[in-house]
Amino acid sequence: MNIQIPDHIATIKSYQPGKTIPQLQEEYGWERVAILWNNENTLGYSPKSKQAVIDAYEKINYYPDPLSMDLRGRLAKKFGKSENQIVLGNGSESVLMLAIRALCSGEDEFLTSEGGFVIIYNWARINNVRCVAMPMTDGYAFDLDSIKSRINRNTKVIYLANVNNPTGTMITRAEIEDFMQHVPDHILVILDEAYFEYSEAMNKDFPNSLKMDYPNMLTLRTFSKAYGIAGIRLGFGVGHEKVIEAMTKAKLTFEPTALAQAAGMGALDDTSFLKETITNNTKGLNYFYKELNRLNVRYIPSYANFVMTIWKDKEEVMDVFNALMEKGVLVRPLLPPLEHCIRISVGRPEENQHFIESLEGIIS
Repeated sequence: MNIQIPDHIATIKSYQPGKTIPQLQEEYGWERVAILWNNENTLGYSPKSKQAVIDAYEKINYYPDPLSMDLRGRLAKKFGKSENQIVLGNGSESVLMLAIRALCSGEDEFLTSEGGFVIIYNWARINNVRCVAMPMTDGYAFDLDSIKSRINRNTKVIYLANVNNPTGTMITRAEIEDFMQHVPDHILVILDEAYFEYSEAMNKDFPNSLKMDYPNMLTLRTFSKAYGIAGIRLGFGVGHEKVIEAMTKAKLTFEPTALAQAAGMGALDDTSFLKETITNNTKGLNYFYKELNRLNVRYIPSYANFVMTIWKDKEEVMDVFNALMEKGVLVRPLLPPLEHCIRISVGRPEENQHFIESLEGIIS
């Protein structure tokens, strides 16, 4: 085959999915399982969201509304915005891709931090945009001073995650406001708030970027976490109308699907499920902290639905990971520069207990 693959695509390492849960179950013969590796909502999903999808299925022979007017209108009312300030996509990562695709070209650079959500670096490279990632602080947080110092004439987009996945660290409102004062208004600052519903419940002072008035800020939110519909893929961005218009031009015409739009409407209707999810998460994190302290396992306090534990080195991480796998506990060993860390998602109480009991047996 003589077709030349462009360098910016050829150099990207393909995603290598692991074995499926049924394959692992057959291999290990687990009696108990705790699936704590993908930051999913293990409580399930809203019954109202399910019913909305069932109802929408009756019309899937028709294309979905390309502008998602009902859902955008609903979100606009919820957040006090106009519909023209909201764009929807197949998850918040798709919305991030839209921003890069719509705004970056030529010598533009995508500026962010090391130790963030692994896919963000690939989204820049896939769009042939140079990705510059600055080192994290000693506390595993985004080093805003370092990022500010790296801004130059080529900087077009800055990506910040609040909170950050996989470290769980947050950026305060004062830090965000100070940072924005140092960013030229021709640079777009993307603030990824995928875990906002959890974060707000754990810290009454957690900053809500949708209440900040910066025309060069784009907020990302998702239905994949607290709302429990990760498998259906639905996220949205909120920003200045000019930015949203450009992103809408770059969007797939019928993204998101009719079923995703319906699922989002149903999820927004179910405040009781959302409350149950948030309560389960807060209790789960507090349980982790208590037990990890008892076991003398280092961790970073989190404002999301996971906790990052710290180990001696990559070898110890893999020993713990493999030993937990043997016991039916699935957790996430991390990539450089966090290869000495393991991320554990909050699950149902019985899953959390299975993890702690298994970890205690391994450590002892």
